[in-house]
Amino acid sequence: MFLFDVAGVILTWNAGVQHILGYTEEEWLGKHASIIFTNADNSQDICSAEMKNAAEKGSSSDVRWHVRKDGSELFGQGYMTALRNSAGEVTGYFKIFSDETKNKQLQDSLTESNAALEQFAYIASHDLQEPLRTMGTYAQILLRRYGAKLDSEAQRFLDHINKGAQRMSALVQDLLTYARVQTEVDRPSSDSLDQTFETALSLLKTAIDESEAVITHDPLPETERDQGQMVRLFQNLLGNAMKYRKPDVPPHIHVSAKQLDSEWVIAVEDNGIGFDSKYAREIFVPFKRLHSRDQYEGTGVGLAICRRIVENHKGRIWAESTIGEGSTFFFTLPASGKPPARHTDSVIEGF
Repeated sequence: MFLFDVAGVILTWNAGVQHILGYTEEEWLGKHASIIFTNADNSQDICSAEMKNAAEKGSSSDVRWHVRKDGSELFGQGYMTALRNSAGEVTGYFKIFSDETKNKQLQDSLTESNAALEQFAYIASHDLQEPLRTMGTYAQILLRRYGAKLDSEAQRFLDHINKGAQRMSALVQDLLTYARVQTEVDRPSSDSLDQTFETALSLLKTAIDESEAVITHDPLPETERDQGQMVRLFQNLLGNAMKYRKPDVPPHIHVSAKQLDSEWVIAVEDNGIGFDSKYAREIFVPFKRLHSRDQYEGTGVGLAICRRIVENHKGRIWAESTIGEGSTFFFTLPASGKPPARHTDSVIEGF
C-alpha cells in the first residue's frame, strides 16, 4: 500500500513495497509512482491516465506487467482511490498493489493446456476416427459373412470389438466437441432461445419417441449467445433427463426461465432417478460417471461440455437433486436481450 500526491509523487508506503518490488524506503519515497511500470517511454502517461480515471470515478483498477528494482517483471494488480478534502478537491491518491504473477502464469498454463487439448482433439478426430470406423466395419462384415460358421464365443469377441470401436469413436468426438467450445464462443446469434430449444428437440426426436417423454417449457428469452452451442447445451441436458429416467416411467421434463438482476436463470427439471447431492459438483468434471457403462451408455464428457459452454457465455451451471425424486439443472446467461413475450406452456409429447 502506498500514498502519493496529485502529481504522482510517492509520500508514504508500507513494508509490502520492499517485499514485492524490492525498493527500500529511501529509494522509494519522493519518486514518481510510474517507476514500477515496464514501459519507460510512456510510463508517466499510463500513471496519469490511471489517476485521472480515479479522480473522475472515485476509484480505478488496473492489471498489467510491472518491473521490480532488479529489473525482473511481475504481473501486478492495482486498486487506486482518489482522496479529497472537505471541499471535494482531490488531494492525492491511495493505492493497494498485489503480485498476481503466479495466478497469471497459471492462467497462461491453462490457456496453453486448452490449446494443446484442442490440437490433440483435432488430430484425434482425423487420425483416430478412420481406423476406428475400419475396425467397426470389418467386425460387422465378419459377423455378417461368417457369423454362421463362428461359435458363440467368437461372435461375442467380434461384438466386443465393434462396440469398443463405437465407444472410442464417441469419446473422440466428445473430446473434439469439448475442445472446440473454447474457440466457438465469438459467434453471437440474436435468435430467441425458444427457437434454439425447438432445434434441440428436433434433433432428439428419436429419443423422445422411444422414451415417450413429455417435455414442457415456458417462453424463453432472447439473449446474445452462440446458437450452435446453445442447441448442444439443451441437447445434452434434455438427453440426460431422458437417459436417467425411472424404469417404466415416462420422463416428464420442464424448462423454465426467470430473470434475476442482470442474468437469466434457466432450469431443466425432470422426474428421473436423481443422484446423491454430494456429487453435484463432480458430475461436471470430464469422465466423471456415477453409474457403470453397463447401466447407462455415455462417455462422461457431456456435462463437462455443458459447463464449458455456459462458462464461455459468462454464466454458471449447477444441479440440485435427490435420489429417486428427480433432478434440476440450472444455468445462467447474461440478461442482455428481450424477455419472453408471454407466459404460456407448450407441450411436446412424443414429439
